[in-house]
Amino acid sequence: MKKNALFSIAALLAGFSGVAFANTAILNANNEMGIAATGTLMNYQEHVTPGPADTESGWMPGFGVKYSLMQNIMGVNNAYVAIHFNRSAGGINYHGALQTAHGDIPTKTTDDATIYDVTGRVGMGMSLSSNMMLTPFVVGGYQHWNRNPQGPGAYTEDYGAGLVGLGAKFQYAPTANLVISATPEFMAVVGGSAQPHIPGISSAKFGTSGEEKLSVGADYRISGHVHLYGGLSYTHFNYTGGPLFADGQHIGYEPLSSTNLFGMQLGVAYNF
Repeated sequence: MKKNALFSIAALLAGFSGVAFANTAILNANNEMGIAATGTLMNYQEHVTPGPADTESGWMPGFGVKYSLMQNIMGVNNAYVAIHFNRSAGGINYHGALQTAHGDIPTKTTDDATIYDVTGRVGMGMSLSSNMMLTPFVVGGYQHWNRNPQGPGAYTEDYGAGLVGLGAKFQYAPTANLVISATPEFMAVVGGSAQPHIPGISSAKFGTSGEEKLSVGADYRISGHVHLYGGLSYTHFNYTGGPLFADGQHIGYEPLSSTNLFGMQLGVAYNF
């Protein structure tokens, strides 16, 4: 009987130690600031009937910075706050038409594109087991694309839109140093517009559409407070398009479009 009691106590203590170790690993991954090298494959498609429709695709190198905090704040256990900024730039392949005084000319050229986004997340972590945590959150932010095709007749455009939605981060700590995660997000694309940099032409205003993003990642404590992190992501969103005006006169439409972004990152972070 005494042996069974001792074994039961030992098992209970082992269970508590497992909870402490796993939660510590996850909390360490959620309390850090970091910077990463990134790569983004962009695929953009306009939907025009009849054509020609513009398409763009290519890789863009970049960087990302992040700050995340998970603490007990104002009586809320595992309150979660995170801010992410990502920027990429590079020459991607443009297939479509350039506008000239003699009409649209089908062409292939390079878009010296720049994209960036900034997002903020606020949520609360919930322990699922000794080594798993789920953190639902609300997310808001802004995304921007400077489109800069090269060649005669080309002109620069700036696309931008706000983001607001919901997401959840699932984390699993298989060891005391490693945390792996999966994060789906579902957002509304709001207040979007496209501004052609052509004298006299005003920006096209977009309607509300949707954006979906799935990220998977890993965070590994190298030593002390230094962590290595990385991951992959897929993002899809649509812009509804909208009318274009010149000097108050309707002159055409910015078309409906869809964009797919495949991202990767590898960086170093400091746990605090």
